[in-house]
Amino acid sequence: GDPCTDNKAQAQSMDSLWYAHKYGLVDDDTYHLLWNQCNLRLPNLMTRGGMHNIIHAINKELETISNTFQRKHRAQQLYHEIVLNDNFQQIKHQHHDKDDKDSSSSSLKCTMAFRKFLLSTSSGLSQSWKDLYIDDYSLFAPVTSLEDQQMASYMSRPDVRKALHVEEAPTSTWPNANVGFDYLSEYDACNWNDPIILKGISMVDIYMEIVPKLQRTWIYNGDTDPCVSYEGTRQAVKQILIQELDGGSYRPWFYNQTATSIDVLATKAPLYGPNLLPHNMGPQFGGEVTDYHNGLKFVTFHGSGHMVPQFRPQAALHFLHKFLKGENLSPLLPFNDTLANMTDEEFQQANQQWTESAMNPPYVMMHSEKQPQQGRIPDTLNKAFPYSLNTN
Repeated sequence: GDPCTDNKAQAQSMDSLWYAHKYGLVDDDTYHLLWNQCNLRLPNLMTRGGMHNIIHAINKELETISNTFQRKHRAQQLYHEIVLNDNFQQIKHQHHDKDDKDSSSSSLKCTMAFRKFLLSTSSGLSQSWKDLYIDDYSLFAPVTSLEDQQMASYMSRPDVRKALHVEEAPTSTWPNANVGFDYLSEYDACNWNDPIILKGISMVDIYMEIVPKLQRTWIYNGDTDPCVSYEGTRQAVKQILIQELDGGSYRPWFYNQTATSIDVLATKAPLYGPNLLPHNMGPQFGGEVTDYHNGLKFVTFHGSGHMVPQFRPQAALHFLHKFLKGENLSPLLPFNDTLANMTDEEFQQANQQWTESAMNPPYVMMHSEKQPQQGRIPDTLNKAFPYSLNTN
């Protein structure tokens, strides 16, 4: 889910300037000046391994500098070089010529526009700025400086650990495990290693090999993830070169949004299920799905950021049940030729019938249906999900 798949396919969608303009955080004039005239590109930190990798790399160098003044100076340099992708320097070098008045003016315009961009976008959709006001993992989620602490406290609760079947897990800290967890990035996806060990080989190549051997492969993405945007993942899935099913085109899927107890709403972390409500809402829009041959699907989660089970727990559980049972998230559309040759009246009727079908059983599980019998979870936590997992 929300995966680093392929550097080239995801390059544009993981650019903070492009993403900020798409979601209305940058005005058209500023965007076009920066993108087309200043040639500014601002790949987000996930393209270089993520915030934790970058902090580790920066600290590793700073620890070798004993002089406090030199260490602060180098820290500022690294911030501009790595976090801001050295854009101030690029703008100055590309456009500034002390003997050319037009060049100097262009440099000033680019500098002004870049600063406007930082001012209007929570410092360029920063993952490290202490005053960030746009959540770095979910565009429309509430912002709190205690995100990790609150989630750590919630995930460490005995009833939550029991619900997740990790009561005996060896780690006692979160989010940074204390059991020596580490990994090495080798593929050409979200990788800033120089050189990349497997240059030119990305997860697209892996999918090409394994998808035909599996019963089903579902690749999903939150549609408000500022780190790994769904557009790039969707493009990467197309590059697997498996034919789309006739009728399997990009289309909505739904889930049954049920009431969450007041107890859970009062005690959960704010960034766990920010859309949970104390009301039964019935079928709700879950996202979009595209079906391909060989059991491949691309699925989006509407309103979710990077960690789908965290930001949309009810929709995520519905998705998981459908995946495990091998059931479709929504009915296939009419065949392409049928859609093209319908009259307007026929299409209007088909559109209504298809939507009503997608919002009802067997695609959406309603209260009256027999619930799946899988391991027990606490009653209070149970009410945060669309249907009970408790055995009868």
